[in-house]
Amino acid sequence: MDVSVKRVNTKKELDAAVEDAMVEGWTVKTTGNQNAVMKKHGGFGGLLGHALVLLFTCWFTFGIGNLIYAGIRYVTGAQELRIKIVEK
Repeated sequence: MDVSVKRVNTKKELDAAVEDAMVEGWTVKTTGNQNAVMKKHGGFGGLLGHALVLLFTCWFTFGIGNLIYAGIRYVTGAQELRIKIVEK
């Protein structure tokens, strides 16, 4: 999981950063007075990846390999954003 940290100075900036991240597709995992943790799931894999999985596994999985590949990409491609207030 890829983790990023964003630092802000005030509670007002924290609230604005959380709102901006939600517009960008992030979901709130936890929130508090001094920080917020947000999560964005990965995609379901690219067309090339699915084509290769289909090519190499279709004959014995009947396409279930593509479902497994999509699930793996969804979970392992997740990102986490931590927004926190720092004291100056």
